[in-house]
Amino acid sequence: MVDFATVEDVSLDAFLSVSAASPHQEQLREYAESLLQRRSTRPCWCVLGLESGVPVARAALWALPDETVPTDVVLIDLLDWNDPELAAGHALVARVHEAANNLGAGALRHHVDSPPRAPQYQDNESARVRLMTEAGYALLRDGLRWRCTPSPALEPRQESLLTFRALPEVGEEVFVEAIATTYEGTRDAWLARNIQARGLVGAARSDFLDYQELDHLRKWWELAYTEDGALAGVVMPARNPTSAVVAYVGVVPEQRGRGLAAQLVQRATEQLIDSGADEIQGDCDRDNVPMVKAFRRAGYEQIARRRSYERAPAA
Repeated sequence: MVDFATVEDVSLDAFLSVSAASPHQEQLREYAESLLQRRSTRPCWCVLGLESGVPVARAALWALPDETVPTDVVLIDLLDWNDPELAAGHALVARVHEAANNLGAGALRHHVDSPPRAPQYQDNESARVRLMTEAGYALLRDGLRWRCTPSPALEPRQESLLTFRALPEVGEEVFVEAIATTYEGTRDAWLARNIQARGLVGAARSDFLDYQELDHLRKWWELAYTEDGALAGVVMPARNPTSAVVAYVGVVPEQRGRGLAAQLVQRATEQLIDSGADEIQGDCDRDNVPMVKAFRRAGYEQIARRRSYERAPAA
């Protein structure tokens, strides 16, 4: 039988002890402490499973800083990933879902990176994916993670013939409509799912509001135009709690096939470098070949496969 406590009841040391054998334990501690410090989690959101008083499983709910309703589950770990039933894991996830429901959470997401990397260092990939699938999580996106580390050795920036107008100049409604246009015919499974549920403009408006929760300057978000004044695409760099990111770039259907996506990624990268970023990350769907090529052409290296899972809200 698995009993439960939270960091509020016990301690962060007890919570982290589940991964005591990990070679990344120090980094995991730093990550957990940073989540608590910036209030992306709370002590009462960090759930510890115990068998006969021994910590055997743990997970934490996550939200953007100071938000009161969690959106993700992070720091999932088990003492015994080799248990054929993953019994402690299922008991833990059920308890976390109960806590999330009590906080008014809707869908919950969890991301699995392979190979294991910062900040969660998720070992036991196969068992982890099985646990999430058996717990009712569906695959949202099978994606790739990209990283650019600016240095003097980087190639000179490619000259772009595009011109740019920032969000404060064009206004939010025009900007949202431009995002919606770039969503037409998307090859991104995550976006396609949102579009199916909300329509093009509804999905664009919803995502625009979500992106506003990230740290950004409104002047960073721009619409790109060709030499003849036609809309080419959208650029949205930002910062999440751990990294500078290319939050979104998109090309309108009429301009695709001209290599403009790479120029938009480059533009987002330049904005973030100029703001002082020393590392920039981005994600895209594995099957979104134009975006895969765009990141590579803009000087990014592929650092991981990221599978994003989502569990529908409880009825």
